Amino acid sequence: MDYIDIEKKLRVGNLADTFPLLMRKTAELGDWELTEQTGNLWTTYQQMLQFMLQGMNDVQSEHIRQDICQKLGFIACRLERLERIKAHPEEKYVSTSKEMKRLPSFESIVSLLESLSKEMDDVANEELMRDSVRQHRMEGLKEQMDTCVVQLFHWTWTSEVWQHTDIELAQRILFSDVIAPFDKAIFVSAVTLSLLEFADPAKLLFLLDGYLMEDEQVSVRSLIGFLLALHLHYDRLCDHPDLIDRLSIYHDDPAFLHDIYTGMMHLQMSSITDRITSKMRDDIMPVIMRNVMSKKKNDPNTEKKDIDPDAFVEHGENPEWMNDEHTSKKMHEMAEMLLEGADIYYATFSMMKGHAFFNPMPHWFYPFSLTANHAPQVPNYVSGTLSGFLRLVLGGTPFCNSDKYSLCFTFASLGSMAESSIENQIKSQVPNANLDELAENEEFQKPKRTDLMRHYVFDLYRFYNNFPYKLQFTNPFSLLKEKPITPFSHPLLQTLLEGTDEELTQYADFLMRKEFYASALELFKTMATNEFDLALASIWQKIGFCHQKLQHTEETLHAYMVANSIKPNSKWTLSHLASLCTTAGRMEEASQYYQDLLEIQPENQKYLIGASQALMQCDRYEEALPLLHKAVYLDENSQSAKQLLAWCLIVCGQKEEAVKHILALQSAEVSNPMALQLLGIVMLTDGKINEAHQQLRPLTSEEMRTDLRQKLDVLSRHKLLRPATLTLFMDALLLGI
Repeated sequence: MDYIDIEKKLRVGNLADTFPLLMRKTAELGDWELTEQTGNLWTTYQQMLQFMLQGMNDVQSEHIRQDICQKLGFIACRLERLERIKAHPEEKYVSTSKEMKRLPSFESIVSLLESLSKEMDDVANEELMRDSVRQHRMEGLKEQMDTCVVQLFHWTWTSEVWQHTDIELAQRILFSDVIAPFDKAIFVSAVTLSLLEFADPAKLLFLLDGYLMEDEQVSVRSLIGFLLALHLHYDRLCDHPDLIDRLSIYHDDPAFLHDIYTGMMHLQMSSITDRITSKMRDDIMPVIMRNVMSKKKNDPNTEKKDIDPDAFVEHGENPEWMNDEHTSKKMHEMAEMLLEGADIYYATFSMMKGHAFFNPMPHWFYPFSLTANHAPQVPNYVSGTLSGFLRLVLGGTPFCNSDKYSLCFTFASLGSMAESSIENQIKSQVPNANLDELAENEEFQKPKRTDLMRHYVFDLYRFYNNFPYKLQFTNPFSLLKEKPITPFSHPLLQTLLEGTDEELTQYADFLMRKEFYASALELFKTMATNEFDLALASIWQKIGFCHQKLQHTEETLHAYMVANSIKPNSKWTLSHLASLCTTAGRMEEASQYYQDLLEIQPENQKYLIGASQALMQCDRYEEALPLLHKAVYLDENSQSAKQLLAWCLIVCGQKEEAVKHILALQSAEVSNPMALQLLGIVMLTDGKINEAHQQLRPLTSEEMRTDLRQKLDVLSRHKLLRPATLTLFMDALLLGI
């Protein structure tokens, strides 16, 4: 059964087709509860139809019908879940779902969570309790709390469509003054994962409630979950009335709209992490490591001449190993990627996810904390001599939550000798720094909202790409790569973000830079309201660029022509038009664009050669000749300019001057095949057919033969070579006579 098709039928109110499908499926699966619910709804609907046929006008009929559609949607979702459980017993989702049935209820988990939270708070604030007793009690409570949070996560992740009681319990967690934000954040992640399994408007509305929470961990996680679910379940959450009503409240909230764009950017950036990882592995890191190793190899006193961090930080001086221009460029690229929010450390930490901590699925979503933490071992890892350094690194860093846990476990496994070695290196490099004081600095301890958002997206990416059971999940980042999230990827987002032109432009630019050209083009098109507004010139340029990357030749030319008509004399636009017209064989237009470029930069070598080639393609050799003379004059070492000039001179009948340039090409490079070809052509036009044959016979490549034939055709058109001679000569070459 196609459940998406059922959702579509219900969305348009097609109960006539939906009822038979659902009643047949409930009978097949043998679920008496759903069978009874579907039967009751069918009875209610039949009564409505009978009342209508008897001429009774019920003012509530439309409302009842909508309620039936909504309840049938819940039944369809539960049927889909049951069918999956029966068909795939090997999946972790299925085994976890069955395990959760052993627990009393959702309410029992929530009550236990509240009870443990209150007890932990009481123990922490009990002034008369001895520290040793407090520590012992807290360790036991944290273990119980971790078990409870894992159960809450699994129950929520595998939950069915939420009913009224489920919504009340979820809101009880969210608005509780007792339950810690840490636990609420984990609960929000469980709701997100549940939504990514099955569409549920109630959970989506809950995430909008979560966004309003004061704690930023809860707020940003709710927003990211909302965006992912809305994008992935487009067909099922297209026009839900409650969602439409709720989002209409946010339409005039600039902070919410800004967060939406920021969240979309972080999600889309993470979808290209594989591309970033490849660049780091194959391009940036090899250059940096080669330079570092080269410095060490060439300097026997490397250890004594270590990097001076004071000079680097205080005076802006590069360490010696960064003085190399190529290395400095790569470091700059890496810094730019970091500023854009790229996940440059993914590969580094992927190999560190084998620790037992990551065996329970919920642990992948634990916010990192050294105080309010349900991983009791973590505070112990940062309590040694490296405490200040580790807290500094774990505070204000680009590392996400799960990577910070990995870092703790890595340092814990080093041992005392390695720890002492690191401590000595830190002291030698930064002798006067008070790391403990820096670690307590609020600047390091309180990350920005956008950092929290980015870190959570990184956590999600690591889960979907590194979790041992990852193949049992639909990876949302793979889907984002295929279908990027944009303000127009869902009608609800489109309505919500209407009028946010400045941020829309910035997001379209971001998509274009990250090579999502089709999605960027869709956004740019909405901004190109007419072809005469001077302010839209750059938009039309970007439309052309996206079309060009998508290989839409005619659309590209149109967009660039519009941009040129709105804002003439743009080198960028003209050069693209000239190049495209040349590629498309529209040489008259190409020559005109090159002429326009030469008016802007008369001595630009690239434009001189491009213009001359376009003119020669139009058989305007006499006009091309002065351009080529100028190109050779400006750059006497340009082989391509000399070759073109020699050929143009031959066509213009100036063979003696052409030979001078050909001989110059030969003296510069004896094996220059183009010079040999041009010399053979001169011999042929002089009637030295046998000598020309001997000269040109060694040039056997298909490319050279094709080029020769084209040149001889030009000479024939200019009456410098008889057509009969051309045909016979080419046959002699092709037949190897």
